[in-house]
Amino acid sequence: MPIKQQFPYFSQPQNKNLVYLDSAATTHKPQTVIDSLLEFYSGSYATVHRSTYEQANTATTLYEQSREKVAKLINAKSKKEIVWTKGTTESINLAVYSWARHIIKENDSIVVSGSEHHANFVPWQQLALDKNANFEVINMNDNGMPDIADFKRLLLKKPKIVALQHCSNVLGNILPIQEMTRLAKQAGAMVLIDGAQAISYLDIDVDKLNCDMYTFSGHKMYGPTGIGVLYIKDSIHNQMKPFHFGGEMVKTVSITQTSFQTIPSMLESGTPNIAGVIGLSNAIDFIQSDDYLTAKQTKRSVWQYLCDQIAKIDKVKTYGDLTNNVGILSFNIDDESPADVATLLGQQNIAVRTGVHCAMPLHNYLQTGGAVRVSLGIYTEKSDIDAFISALNKAISLLDI
Repeated sequence: MPIKQQFPYFSQPQNKNLVYLDSAATTHKPQTVIDSLLEFYSGSYATVHRSTYEQANTATTLYEQSREKVAKLINAKSKKEIVWTKGTTESINLAVYSWARHIIKENDSIVVSGSEHHANFVPWQQLALDKNANFEVINMNDNGMPDIADFKRLLLKKPKIVALQHCSNVLGNILPIQEMTRLAKQAGAMVLIDGAQAISYLDIDVDKLNCDMYTFSGHKMYGPTGIGVLYIKDSIHNQMKPFHFGGEMVKTVSITQTSFQTIPSMLESGTPNIAGVIGLSNAIDFIQSDDYLTAKQTKRSVWQYLCDQIAKIDKVKTYGDLTNNVGILSFNIDDESPADVATLLGQQNIAVRTGVHCAMPLHNYLQTGGAVRVSLGIYTEKSDIDAFISALNKAISLLDI
């Protein structure tokens, strides 16, 4: 079965003519993931870790099996290093409030790259402002990659924390993350990596990367919304403090004091997104399936076809490194508003993203007021690219009138 047929979204009457090129924003869900949510809510629903009846035991087993599966996916040493969150944004904020806020002091340095998504930029910026610390931003090269010489210069300041994206959500560039992490660790820094755009495309090995934290979202990897992962290396667990207080994360409570569970429970207060966790487990099964791995090879050829075809259009300016890329292409048309281009594409059933893509500092480096972003999913086919190129040429002709 062609992999696109495993996604019921595309077989719905209102979506049959849609060309979906916005997978960097969110991915659609295969039938297996949808079925897992329905089966859980229909037949196995119960809360976890709190009861001993059969359904509750089943829910708890599925919930913890998913944690083990995530640990194996990214080669964490233990499932205890996996904390559930709502998504990458919450994961980074949790890292700031439960960890970095207790580490960063006045005049300390925090380093981020100039291409970060706001979710891995603003929290660190605000922490630096609150602590009167130094917020250092790595300069970017013309192709949107970090200037390694500038990074090395900033490392001479002995930053406490370096926060980096694995891949750019605007350009699709794959950063030299292993080398950058090595350099940061040599300088004595702790390292957090935003893997939101990498998790469904690259093989992630947090042990090999030697990062202290790694985070990603389920909805970027064909799983449900509202579920994310924060990997926390075991060696820094003793540096963490609870942030959200409530049930599940406590060990003992008295009128005068409270003691807390260890990680991950300490950071998972309240009733969690159990269905999201179970759906994520099935999404992992999907991205590890033979069908998916075969389609990944096809996607690379579709990506190259996109790059070849758009290069033939004279008025198009593309950004980033198109040879070292996870399947994201941002572009502009000479002297035209990206919003106008995206609107004309949308009128032709081409779904793309426009704007600054939650990365204003990067667009400042690129000297754009925004761009049109095309991003491929595992279900993107060559015919989708043909439809996009045809629609883009039509949009350009309309704008020229």
